[in-house]
Amino acid sequence: MKQAVRRGVTAGVLLSTVLAIEAFAQSAAQPSARLKLAQDLSHAHAASATGKAWLAKNHAKAGELMIPVLQKCVEDSDEGELTSFSTYLRLSQKGKVLEIVTEVDAELDRCMTREAKDVQLPPAPREDFWIQVNLATML
Repeated sequence: MKQAVRRGVTAGVLLSTVLAIEAFAQSAAQPSARLKLAQDLSHAHAASATGKAWLAKNHAKAGELMIPVLQKCVEDSDEGELTSFSTYLRLSQKGKVLEIVTEVDAELDRCMTREAKDVQLPPAPREDFWIQVNLATML
């Protein structure tokens, strides 16, 4: 009887551990609310007629301008792994970068937002215009 109880307790502990790991993995895979909003708005803005036109003319330039911003925020490292990720830029109607949200972490978001304060893009179709820019770096 004691062995049956021990097996039941062991199985219960094992099941609890597996469930906890699954819950952690699912929460880690879920984007933050801010990232989800940036993703949704960038897709919606890119689908609009004015968004498509703006992106057709300016998307490559936005990517070029984000490379030095990213380089200032990420240490040069040969030991890291090359990682590609999306960044989401919230632009003012005048083309200033107001905010950057990344798939990496909030610290990189803050640094890139700070470093992009002087970046000037062409006027955006609207205030709070979100675009997606894909970048890669050693992390």
